[in-house]
Formats: sequence, structure tokens, C-alpha cells
Amino acid sequence: MAGLYIHIPFCTNKCFYCDFYSGNQLYLLDAYVEALIRELKLRKSYLGSEAIQTIYFGGGTPSLLSSSQLYNILQAVHSIFVVESNCEVTIECNPENINEDYVNYLYNSGINRISLGIQFLDDKVLKDYNRKHDKELIYNALDVINNSSFSNLSVDLIYAVPGISDHFLTWTLKQLLVFDIQHISAYSLTIAKNSQLYWKIKKGEFVETKETSFLSQYQIINEYLTTSGFIQYEISNYAKDGFFSRHNLGYWNQTRYLGIGVSAHSYNLSSRQWNHTNIKKYIRDLSGVSPNIDLTIEELSDNQIYNEYIILKLRLLDGISIDFVKNTFRKDIYDHFLKAITRLGERNYFNFSGDLVIPKPGDLLVADYLSQFLMI
Repeated sequence: MAGLYIHIPFCTNKCFYCDFYSGNQLYLLDAYVEALIRELKLRKSYLGSEAIQTIYFGGGTPSLLSSSQLYNILQAVHSIFVVESNCEVTIECNPENINEDYVNYLYNSGINRISLGIQFLDDKVLKDYNRKHDKELIYNALDVINNSSFSNLSVDLIYAVPGISDHFLTWTLKQLLVFDIQHISAYSLTIAKNSQLYWKIKKGEFVETKETSFLSQYQIINEYLTTSGFIQYEISNYAKDGFFSRHNLGYWNQTRYLGIGVSAHSYNLSSRQWNHTNIKKYIRDLSGVSPNIDLTIEELSDNQIYNEYIILKLRLLDGISIDFVKNTFRKDIYDHFLKAITRLGERNYFNFSGDLVIPKPGDLLVADYLSQFLMI
């Protein structure tokens, strides 16, 4: 399996909690799409002979792409790479960009999964965090998608937010599940140092939520969704059977993927590569007769690859494979892993089933703590 990530680093405005790189120079979109296509051609050998099984348009706000821009990118992908017939093709969308014509075009272009950035159902909180839609636009977007040919819809929620009570969070989940939603990603509010929210908290304009709110609301989401037919397959991700995000599982299971666009990351099992974070430089570098890509490359040691395997697998409920660790890494790494996992098992962490070490639901909340014992 190989994945393709296409980064669209444009937003009409910056949400206060976001620290991802993005710009609002929408007049550069056409030139950026042309640069994306040139990078696709230059990096066609990165995945070797592997066929692409997942494509993900992330951002930023990919739903700012016009139908023609999206068409040009997808045509280039199919002309350059071998794409599996059952490829999962996801696009992140904001509710304010959703209408019947656009959704129909997305579906007819070959996109088969929408990830809708809802975040909150409270108009005041949406405004406070600089989101450019309200509750009615969210309901409208969900209606439009549900009445379209799409049958794979994911929504994003943020919890542990000042102003969102436990009662209101429960009401939010109840309102959302009136719609036909197959996947929900629920993230606690994170105070990133590069975000506007961080500085607003420093100035006293916002108050950071208490840890007790995180624990309470995590449990509300977990219990509500799991009793409503959703499976928690990763610490922040819930899906109905058959609707796990194949693209994200590719990241978490450390399969090859190619990232295209400003700030996008790639991984080929032995090294990581990432593009710089400057839209104008990216366009300029890929223009002219000698286009080039300004990449940073990090060769990974065995220890780093092992540590990443542990960190990622502790977020998933499908388990760590003892045989995989034994057959993939050096003997001293395997010996360290076996001692640590035995010690944690004696402290009543994990379930053990044959070759697998399976995190208990409660282990997910302390994944970072447990990883310290297993990492080298």
C-alpha cells in the first residue's frame, strides 16, 4: 500500500487554535496547482512500483479548489501513477464551501470520501475561534452531502473547549448522529505555541480548560459513540465497521506515502522528507525550464524507526506485534522491548493475545506515558 497526500495551504482566515502553515493569497491558487503538478512529475519514482491506494487532499482548506483546479490535479495523478481501482480519495471541506453542485462535482471527479471540519455546534464558540461558518451552514452542508451520492462522510470535532459544557457536548453528538455519518475524529483543544490562541491565553483573552474537563468529555465522546455503533480504532478516531480511514491507517502503520506541496511530508520506510513552508518560493522553484524541489531529508536510524513504531501503535487498538519487533529490529532492541512489555504487563497494562500486545481502552489515555518505558 502507498498513499499520496496533496497539501493545499490556503485559508480565507486563520482559526485561532491552528498552527499549521497556511496563507490567504488566493490569487496564487492557479500557479500553486501548476507547481503541484510539476512536483508530481518530478517525484514519480519516490514510491517505486507501488500503486497508490489512498489519496488525501489536506490543508489549509482544499475545498477552496475550483472544479477545474481539482480536475487538473487528479488527471495528473492518474497519468503519472498507477492508482488502484478502489482507491480511497478524501478531501477536507469547510461547511461554507459546500453546495449541491460542488459536492456532485467532487463525486463525479472520483473523490469518494469527504472530511467535514465542523469543530463546534455553538455559534458563539465558532465565532470566538474565528471559524467562518455557523451552525446553520453546518446543518446545510450535512444535508447536502447526505442527499448526494457520497456514502463515506467523516466529521471533525474539538472538545475540552471553554464554553462547551458536558451537557452541550452530549447534545452536539446527538444532533450530529441524526445525519448519516460514518467516521468521527474528535480532538481535544490543543494550545500550540505558534497559534493565535496561545498568545490570546498569554494576554488573558482566553482561559485554558482544566484537565478534568478533558477527561470528562473524552469519556462522554467515547461512551456515546461506541454505544451508537462506532468503533474506536485510534485514540481520536471512531468509525462504523468498514469505514476506518485507510489513509490515516497508512501513516499509523508506517507504510510508504508521498507528500506533495508546501510543508508536505513523505516517508519511504527509511527516511523522511519534507518541503519548506513558503508558497511563493514553492511556486518560483517549480517554475521555468529547470524546476526543482527544496526538500529536507532525514535518514532514520533503527532506533528511530522502532520508537516511531511504538508511539504510533500505542495509539491504535489493533496491537503491537511481538514477532514484527523480533524480526525487524536488532536483538538488543527486541530484548529491551520484551523486558519493558513484560514489566508493563505485570502492572496490568495491555491485553495479550498470541503474538499481539493490545492496548486496553484506558491505555490510550496514557499512551505517551507508556511509550517512555518502551522507547530507546
